[in-house]
Amino acid sequence: MPEESLPPEEASTLIVGAGIVGCSTAYHLTERGDDEVTVIDMGEIEAPGGSTVHAPGGLVETSPSKVMTEFASYSRELYTDLDAFQTDGFLELATSERRWQQAKRLYDYSKSFGVPDGELLSPEEVSDLAPLVDDDVIEGAYYSPTSGLMRSVELLAAMRSEAEAGGAEFYGNTKVTDIEVEDGSVTAVETDRGRIQADRVLVATNIWAPLFGAMVDVDIPLMPCEHQYAITESLPALDGAEEEVEYPGFRHQNASLYFKQHGEGYGIGSYNHEPLLVDPADVGDPDDAIMDIPIYDYFVGRESEREPIKMTAHREFTPEHFEGPWQEATRVLPALEGADLEKAFNGMFCFTPDGMPIMGSPDDLDGFWVAAAVWLTHAGGVGKAMAEWMTDGYPRQNLTGCDVNRFQDHEGSPRYVHDRAAWNYDTVYDIVHPREMPDTNENLRTGPVYDRQRDLGGQFYAAAGWERARWYDSNEALLDEYDVPERSGWESEYWSPIEGAEHQAVRDGVGLFDLSAFTNIVVEGADALALTQRICTNDVDVDVGEATYTLMCSERGGVLGDMTVIREAPDRFQIMGNSGNAGTEQLAWIREHADDYDVYVRSPVAGRCALGVWGPNAREMLQPITAADLDNDAFPYFTAQETYVEEIPVTALRVSYVGELGWELHTTTDYGRKLWEILWEAGQDHDVVPMGDGALNTMRLEKGYPLYGVDLTPEYDPYEAGLGFTVDEDTEFIGRDAVVQAKDDVTRTRTTLTLDEPGEVVYNGAPIMDGDEAVGYAASADYGYSVDAGIVSGYLPTEYAESGTDLEVQYEAERYSATVQETPLFDPERERLLR
Repeated sequence: MPEESLPPEEASTLIVGAGIVGCSTAYHLTERGDDEVTVIDMGEIEAPGGSTVHAPGGLVETSPSKVMTEFASYSRELYTDLDAFQTDGFLELATSERRWQQAKRLYDYSKSFGVPDGELLSPEEVSDLAPLVDDDVIEGAYYSPTSGLMRSVELLAAMRSEAEAGGAEFYGNTKVTDIEVEDGSVTAVETDRGRIQADRVLVATNIWAPLFGAMVDVDIPLMPCEHQYAITESLPALDGAEEEVEYPGFRHQNASLYFKQHGEGYGIGSYNHEPLLVDPADVGDPDDAIMDIPIYDYFVGRESEREPIKMTAHREFTPEHFEGPWQEATRVLPALEGADLEKAFNGMFCFTPDGMPIMGSPDDLDGFWVAAAVWLTHAGGVGKAMAEWMTDGYPRQNLTGCDVNRFQDHEGSPRYVHDRAAWNYDTVYDIVHPREMPDTNENLRTGPVYDRQRDLGGQFYAAAGWERARWYDSNEALLDEYDVPERSGWESEYWSPIEGAEHQAVRDGVGLFDLSAFTNIVVEGADALALTQRICTNDVDVDVGEATYTLMCSERGGVLGDMTVIREAPDRFQIMGNSGNAGTEQLAWIREHADDYDVYVRSPVAGRCALGVWGPNAREMLQPITAADLDNDAFPYFTAQETYVEEIPVTALRVSYVGELGWELHTTTDYGRKLWEILWEAGQDHDVVPMGDGALNTMRLEKGYPLYGVDLTPEYDPYEAGLGFTVDEDTEFIGRDAVVQAKDDVTRTRTTLTLDEPGEVVYNGAPIMDGDEAVGYAASADYGYSVDAGIVSGYLPTEYAESGTDLEVQYEAERYSATVQETPLFDPERERLLR
């Protein structure tokens, strides 16, 4: 489509941004039969000036994140099919013992997430592949032979060509000036070349995305950052190089550097400088662009045949930030010594508060979609997911960490976005433990009992801004009473043996747990039953005071959450959703589907205090201070009653996530501190202990209870998850047809294994092996202190899921014998729970 042509006055799907994400989504939409896609960009269509065209082009597949690895692996396949990818391999250099252990974990992840042919190399083997690397300064490397180099301009052209063949149209030099909204829906986009009426709009503008969010009052929390890239002059060691890339690229992550050959020179990318953050409003547009050629196409020692293009995302190079990185680069690559830089610039890309992409549609605005904070490496997979989402509903992929609806209110604040983007930039190549927390924006949200938890030595971490205790130092004396296997290495970091002691103490006595940060959702109104039944897989039309365990599924049958639903009144339901950002996504899903119902949906989590009292002594502790009769017949399992604990009004729910007798006590924030004090005092004669999230996790693992986001995700349907009992086929819930169809086609199932040697423990993400074949991976893993065994929970092909099957778990490149077990491991008859 000639750029001189005016965009149409109407479009079914309008994509703003013709970079890699916009083109990928257009390509995949037309692949799915959508022939009414229009793409506009403020730059030249052939080479828009954003991050896509200045990226050096390296694609590295393996990541600790399964979904990011999936995005990258699919992208590699797609880019190869489009003849815009060169397989050169990629090395992750380990220049310290700690980094070498990380290389082993990357090797594990490659097995778990299906990256082909990953391997660990000795220093000598690294030299065989990359002879200019000084093998005296490395411990070894993780090598991914299928990774390589993307050619972004050719890739864009190939995607556009395929999309145009499917009916898509592209228009350049078209700048959006506003987005029109009417009655909660996007209706049109205003541009400097005319108004375009649209049924749906996808913002795929990356570093500019917050500006488009502001047009429709939607926070898109990301921050553009400058990132340095420099290319040397010709190096004697590469004299006469005939190919642009003859050796694999590599990363020296201990120094936050990566390297790529450019003919007779080398390119060095550096994150090893202070964060250079840029306000989205200051990024600029094509009128401010620097003229240059795409960096991946820069061949040192040969004059480029490519015409320069506008690089809107370029900034002038700041040499003062490159002095330290250059010294470290020459240490690993001595051939650089004495060389000058032939070309250097600061290129812009962006970070979100949690380092993940932003995808999907906000629940309160119909027809508005976003796909931003996406790297070239992942854009093929992201475009495919977006096309599926926009066409057929939520993909059967775990996008919980990518959903635009995951963010809390504070995460849209400029201060928070700035601070977290800076932290993510600083740590992008660091070895960040899954339990490690950013050292910024702390103590944002504290519950009503936070001071009491702190007084007991609570060791806190943040989830959705809430301060939550992992363990309590006041329980250290329990280590004299209970045996907890020692740990070392990765699995010991940000962990305390007190977690294991708390676990055992609760099994023997009673624990007090703060549930206040878990998401509760109230659905109230004339159509409360109709909506709640529509979103829940189980039958929730029960008597007032009864509770139901249920799932929530997508249109395609993937699990979007597990929850307890209490019928508090004929026209009011309380939904106990998941914690953290997952609960926020679930609230958004319910609100999105509430439009056609006479209901009011709210989440009063900030005004609520909830405390769990669990353990064999729970009834003895609670009965003297509770107005309700807590006898088994008077207060059965999975029922709720309005009652009093001393003078505190509570909703008491008899349910337990740890597999012990107990109750959740829900009240309002103003009563929370007093409720804790009453319970704490009452528990002194019953061996009460404060318990943290560490003990909660290991206790629920012993019971086989799933955790949403890891054990349950949209990848899996209820039957694969072993939760078919939550499906009532007589109700018309969202996703029913897909779920019913899946019932007779289960080829994988959630399975529990134990490690054969007591005391052994592995971490999430470890592959489950049958010989040389990975047959699954550890979705959850920790130690079962009551069963005295390391526990691994993951999805296995049904032929491996029979109890007694011998397998192995690979952890940091070592094998651990494991055996499939019946679930649950602890109290399989539920005698302790139902006593």
